[in-house]
Amino acid sequence: MHHTKQQSFEVASARITDAAMKVHHALREALDAAAPALDGARACGRALGLRRHLGWQVYTMAHASDHVTVIAALPKARGWQLVMQALQNCGCADRSLRALRQAVDAMHAELTARAADRSALRAVAAGALDTPAQRSAMLRARANATRANELLHGVGVKTYLSAFLIGPVRAGGKVGMATATSIHGVQRSRPGAPWPIYYTLESYDEKRAAIGVSTAKHRGKGIPPLQRDLCSPNMDMDCLRMHRDGETRMVELLDRGSANTTPLDLAFVEHIETASVVRDAAIRWRLLFLMTTPTERTVTEVWFHRSVKLVNDPAAMLMSSPNLNRRVLAERSQERLPLEVGAVQVAKPTLPLAMRQHAGVHAELLQRGAQRLGAPLDEFVGFQLSMPNPPWMSMVELSFDC
Repeated sequence: MHHTKQQSFEVASARITDAAMKVHHALREALDAAAPALDGARACGRALGLRRHLGWQVYTMAHASDHVTVIAALPKARGWQLVMQALQNCGCADRSLRALRQAVDAMHAELTARAADRSALRAVAAGALDTPAQRSAMLRARANATRANELLHGVGVKTYLSAFLIGPVRAGGKVGMATATSIHGVQRSRPGAPWPIYYTLESYDEKRAAIGVSTAKHRGKGIPPLQRDLCSPNMDMDCLRMHRDGETRMVELLDRGSANTTPLDLAFVEHIETASVVRDAAIRWRLLFLMTTPTERTVTEVWFHRSVKLVNDPAAMLMSSPNLNRRVLAERSQERLPLEVGAVQVAKPTLPLAMRQHAGVHAELLQRGAQRLGAPLDEFVGFQLSMPNPPWMSMVELSFDC
């Protein structure tokens, strides 16, 4: 019986995902024809003569990279009528409008057919269809889990800021990648074994599988990615060590004795000269960040150099999996958890109000990451995901095509 239910869920998930992405593709084709080269959701609304929220919905669905983003932005019936009329007024071809109507009708049919099984529908939508009460309950559960894991494991982090920088595109389509990470308020409530506080940067390109896993080139002893001048000023370097975990390196937090309960701030920058090669056909990128430590709030960003041509905006996901191999993760082995927020575009380094005290360090780390890649930071544009209480040992994923 369990096997039958699992098959039913997988079939429902596949059908809804397919229907949502058909809406995305049909809307993107119609929008590109009616109003090409749009610069953001506001420009989309102005070009089509739509109200601000409806313009945001249209732009979001057209530039989505996953089905959950499409489902979260779906307008109601009246909204679709206004969108169709606006596209027609802008000269969209009848063929494109018919394809879009068919895709929207098919999406509505899939959602209606499964309306009776709300739990399965919620699981497929990964939080996009949750009510405010359901979202509040999930946030409370995550907060309780963070406190419980901090108590159980005797270690916790107040704020974890992690940013990926991608580009510029060099000769032959080679693209580098850097990371800029700051960890604030690291504390241990009791003595304990070494704790993995930071995993070093690595990349894997399926199209270049013969190369294997690429890692940052660290020369010398000590902890090369560590930016000592941006860490806690009185930090004892003996509280950290670099340790190899298979092909990966990690930085471990050691027992600090009487200083365990004193909050510690850490900062890291590293880069890979060639993380991938951009080709004529767009490829899917998946940036994965493993939550190794109970954390009260995380901000995860991706910054693109202007030479990197995005096909769609990054989709934010929260993943749980029994397979914690960060290099090669089969999607079928992952469980997508409800996520109440998405990635938003930012033109310059900024942080949510509650974390502004770390803005200076964050901006400096981004500058250093961009410098490693050979380009000024003002040539990059970012997308930011801010999330409270990510589940311990979950993965934050940002995926996109370029």
